[in-house]
Amino acid sequence: MRARTGIFLIWLMTLLLAGWWGMSHISLRTDLSLFLPQGGTTQERLLLDELNKGPATRLLMLGIGGGDAADRAGISQKLLARLRGSVLFKRVENGTPRAFEIDRELLRYRYLIAPGIDPRSFSQENLQTALNTRLQELKSPFPTPFKALSAEDPTGAYQAMLRSRMPHSEINRSEGVWASREGETALLLAETASGGLELDQQQLALAMVRNAFDDLNGDGRHTLIISGPGAFGVQSRDIIRQESQTLSLVASCIVALILLFAYRYPPYLLMAALPLLTGLLTATLLTSLLFDELHGITLAFGVTLLGVTIDYPIHLFSHLRKEHHPGRTMQEIWATLRLSVITTCLGYWVLVMTDFSGLRQLGAFTLTGLVTAAVCSRYLLPRLFSDPFIAPEPKGLRPLGRLLRTRPWPAALIILAAAFCLWSLIRSTGPVWQDDIATLSPLPAELLQQDQALRRQLHATESNQMLVIRAGDPELLLQNCESVGRRVRTAFKAPLLAGIELPSDHLPSQRTQILRQQQLPPTGQLAENLRLALQGLPFREGVFDGFVEAVERNRRLPPMRYETALETSLRPHLERLMQHRPEGWLALIPLHGVSDPDRLSRFVRETLPEAEYLNLRQETSNLVADFRQQILQRVELGAGLMLLLLWFGLGSLRAAIRTLLPIVLAILLTIGLLHISGNSLNLFHLISLMLVLGIGIDYSLFFGRREKQASRHLRTLHALSICAASTTGVFAILAGSSIPVLHAIGQTVAIGVGMSYLATYALSRRPLT
Repeated sequence: MRARTGIFLIWLMTLLLAGWWGMSHISLRTDLSLFLPQGGTTQERLLLDELNKGPATRLLMLGIGGGDAADRAGISQKLLARLRGSVLFKRVENGTPRAFEIDRELLRYRYLIAPGIDPRSFSQENLQTALNTRLQELKSPFPTPFKALSAEDPTGAYQAMLRSRMPHSEINRSEGVWASREGETALLLAETASGGLELDQQQLALAMVRNAFDDLNGDGRHTLIISGPGAFGVQSRDIIRQESQTLSLVASCIVALILLFAYRYPPYLLMAALPLLTGLLTATLLTSLLFDELHGITLAFGVTLLGVTIDYPIHLFSHLRKEHHPGRTMQEIWATLRLSVITTCLGYWVLVMTDFSGLRQLGAFTLTGLVTAAVCSRYLLPRLFSDPFIAPEPKGLRPLGRLLRTRPWPAALIILAAAFCLWSLIRSTGPVWQDDIATLSPLPAELLQQDQALRRQLHATESNQMLVIRAGDPELLLQNCESVGRRVRTAFKAPLLAGIELPSDHLPSQRTQILRQQQLPPTGQLAENLRLALQGLPFREGVFDGFVEAVERNRRLPPMRYETALETSLRPHLERLMQHRPEGWLALIPLHGVSDPDRLSRFVRETLPEAEYLNLRQETSNLVADFRQQILQRVELGAGLMLLLLWFGLGSLRAAIRTLLPIVLAILLTIGLLHISGNSLNLFHLISLMLVLGIGIDYSLFFGRREKQASRHLRTLHALSICAASTTGVFAILAGSSIPVLHAIGQTVAIGVGMSYLATYALSRRPLT
């Protein structure tokens, strides 16, 4: 008695201490990038980096509704001022021009880097046209910041430089700020200082936006909409946390109710929970130590341990008899249970060997949990029973006894159903596999539609197609961009290509700048052209002498280097389009409005050796499809290892095949039912089928045991029925999750376990010996 109490107290205290340490030290991660492949090639890594950390992930789109247009514009202006003063944001715009500040370094270099500068810019005719334009600006009653530059820059080169950075499409305005086309929502666009996957920083930025808006919305008449990758990431994290807690609680209640109904002995609840909690905590701590963090989906997946490790105590509870101590009973079933645990672990070992960091976490977590729970069930759980222990009679044995009668029709029905599923898969014209990672988003469809609507209003639609240009240093990269830009713009005009933005549009290469210097007119020639252009115009003599001197200075300036440009207002544009990576420099060129991707891809492949065409959506699907193929190969390896293990453990290849055959039919039934119900399979359906295989082998091994007494065979059937009910119940709860990963796992395993139970019951029964 004293030893039993001591073991229980030590076990319980260890669990409490481990739980306290884990809650205070474990870092929880929630973005789905952990469940994407790492990428084996440079292009694949670039693709994944853009999906996870690209400039587009830092954008937040804000919409202010309610009230009248003037009120919305007022809140927009005040919110703009507050956000611009925060270090959490790099850029915030609402359509109102910033206070005009001349970038003196760019002004100094204007004739070397401004767009459209060539020898004709300084001819008499062009100068006369430019001077007339300046004259009209000076006469205009409306204020313009460029009036002060008229004498210094009559050609408008600096104006052209600024205008080249403005969006090609004009966003609708109301009361001086951006607004939706209907005029009912004021719009703002913010770029956060942190990447879209730095969720803690994103949460701080979102909190600042909401707090500032609440302060400005004193009367409560206005509403705020926030959309963008960062906002979605934070919302996804909240959904994952909430659902992890809810699913764990509901699943625990379901298992508890099933155990109470099956055994009518409340202490079994605590006894069954101890191996489970030990496995769960050990898996949590070890996984967080191995990976330095724990993903929320990995932790949520821990709820599946309820449906697997709970089987180990259930086998013991159902097989307990009054004449045997629980330790002896466990010893009698341990050989079969041990083989079942090892084969299930082989299924998860496949996950540990994948390129998905998230799936490696899932595999390590579940392997640790299963082994720990099995060891605790074998060596510690029997020691908690009193000696002697009068085992309660399990409920439902008599009705289950009818199922022991051997009839041919259940097996025939299972085989016919599996054949029908196979036929439907072969004849199906719909897609069997879903390789679009966008389907893994846990966000409601209405939020995603709202995001697309805001993007269209702000002309901030995501570009899924881009060119990648590489070089060894920034200067060569700018030269390559100039070459690529000329050829693409010549070959693809609207409507084939709506727009392309290159870093060389903002900063020409030094080679181009030197060429421009050589084309700038000498002082005497420029002065004569200017004198002729001024004839008949009301400008006083000598007012443009500074312009002539500026052109002469540009003839002698050293070309502007990339490093120098980063100290100017060009920095955000260059950093957005150019990146320095370990393998060299590259430019990421977004392509807008591509009407014929195949033609563009062929053109780049055949005529632009320095560039690569990248269709983000297509390449991502290809990457996931390639990885799916790798997973399939590893699943085949895992299944082969399971067959070898069963052959060794059962001592016969025939027995091993007989054990696996019902599970193969069950998996075929599961895939067929998923496909018939309109589900396209993804990677997580595939991983779940490995779990079904492991659980199904447990059922097949126990159904296939040779029992000398009908009562023992009946207790085995009882144990497997409770196992199937609890596992199906837990995974059915998981299938109700709004998180696509957990939904796919829950749906697949719930169906698969049900099919495994029916198939092993129908095909694995044998006469008593």
